Amino acid sequence: YTQQECYVKAVEIDPTSSHAWHNLGASLTPTETVMVGTVKYTKQECYLKALEIDPTNSQAWYNLGASLTPTDTVTVGIGTHTKQECYVKAVESDPTTSHAWQNLGASLTPKSTVKGDTGTYTKQECYVKAVEIDPTTSHA
Repeated sequence: YTQQECYVKAVEIDPTSSHAWHNLGASLTPTETVMVGTVKYTKQECYLKALEIDPTNSQAWYNLGASLTPTDTVTVGIGTHTKQECYVKAVESDPTTSHAWQNLGASLTPKSTVKGDTGTYTKQECYVKAVEIDPTTSHA
């Protein structure tokens, strides 16, 4: 079995597993789709399914953000989110995720800020947080 086939099987066995849906999405290329039962899913749809099950799945928020262009928006639950807002959700769901802080910082201009549920973040603060969590972070 391929990795992707294993994730499909995991989702078929437990369709309420947020992590299985996230991992299935992560196994797909941006243009690839996968059949789960009789339904075809894209990478983004797998991440959305993961977040529908567990809205605090930091990795699903992070990867959903990474799959968007700076001008894309995506509806999750009752809200519409930008790439930047997905990164905010990722860092607020798991503040110990260095790469989410790094990408949030990269999405900001030098003088801009972004407001989340637990604070307002500047580019510099995001990069400092990324390096504090993982001093080997080379892109911050």
